[in-house]
Amino acid sequence: MKRNNRIFVALLLIFSLFSVFSCTEDSSTVKIYGAFTTPTITSPAVRADGTVLFTGTTVNLTWTSVSANGDPQNWNVYFGTGKAPALYKSGLTAQTLTVPVLDGQSYYWKVEIVDGRGVKTTTPVNSFIAVNGTSPKMGVALVTTTDVKTSIGVDLKADDVVDLRLLVLKKSDMSIVKTINAAKANEVFADFATLADDDYVLGVDILSTINAGTINNTVTLSLLLQFTQLGMIDLKLDYPNVMNNANPCGLYRTYLATVKKVGAKYTIAKAVSYLTPLVLTWKGTDADYTSQVKSTESCTAKTITGLGFGWMLDWWGEKIVSGGTCTYTISGNTLTIPLQKYCKTTYNGAAQSEYSIQGTGTINNSGAFPVWVIRYDFIQSGSSIAEISMDYGWPTPYFEAVLTTKP
Repeated sequence: MKRNNRIFVALLLIFSLFSVFSCTEDSSTVKIYGAFTTPTITSPAVRADGTVLFTGTTVNLTWTSVSANGDPQNWNVYFGTGKAPALYKSGLTAQTLTVPVLDGQSYYWKVEIVDGRGVKTTTPVNSFIAVNGTSPKMGVALVTTTDVKTSIGVDLKADDVVDLRLLVLKKSDMSIVKTINAAKANEVFADFATLADDDYVLGVDILSTINAGTINNTVTLSLLLQFTQLGMIDLKLDYPNVMNNANPCGLYRTYLATVKKVGAKYTIAKAVSYLTPLVLTWKGTDADYTSQVKSTESCTAKTITGLGFGWMLDWWGEKIVSGGTCTYTISGNTLTIPLQKYCKTTYNGAAQSEYSIQGTGTINNSGAFPVWVIRYDFIQSGSSIAEISMDYGWPTPYFEAVLTTKP
């Protein structure tokens, strides 16, 4: 009897297992739905430096994504200049969108789609800097540092020490085509793209500098030029201790670099040289003697050297041992030498009383070369040397120099 019960239970268990497997097999059929694949960005093509070159005024945003179930396209595009872009366009049925851009602006964007079962597919936020590929802007910044703390003992920013001008000159004739002056030591020129194709030189001069009172030490300036063209140029040219503030005026200039512009392409090279006022040699006669006159300018005055050198030694018999330079002014076509100390001499080795000079002249610039006619006199101990000379046969109460720069 017990044996029969065991057989019955075993049969019951086998039947139960068969029933379970049969139910499981019948209910195991599951239909799988696929969401849109994560979009792959196909444009714009972002370069290694994060820039995108464009022409015109727009950029195309495109991407690829598929749905295994053939769900309809219904895209949302988020686009703008903020790092968390707002919704820009919704309900797109194509995987592309044209958006407006500005040169040099950074943009951020992403796309998303929700399929028929509510499954959202989205991209990370993408970014790029729009750069006009036809005429990308190129600019240069002048950065200045000084040794003012060491030289005069005060700790000041460069902008408080010097007012520099950044100059863009045409290389062929060194004429100034752009002057950048924001009354600072640090200047920026961002408009190279507006210049005609040509060869240019970058120069710097000083308009004004710090007044250190009784401390007359010069301040040394170190300069740096930073050239920037988005996606193309990122160049620094360094000029340590390249100039000082001893001559704060446009007569003195430091040239730093050359820039060759051909369309949107620039070739930049360091090229340091200096402009200082010309020393003009004046030919002609000086009181019937061959002229020894030279003239030049500084930031404070115009000076002339050599008046009277010939006749003073040969006719008057005195040797000039110091001095011989005087200042002059020009107003219109009139040159004036105000009364001032001029030179010291010796006669047969003995020191003589100091001479002063004064005079006036006319300037004629109508020809190819200027002509100056200067009538002047030496004054010693209150007496006119020209008038004294008339007692010894000199014909006029003045000395006359007729001068020109003609070779």
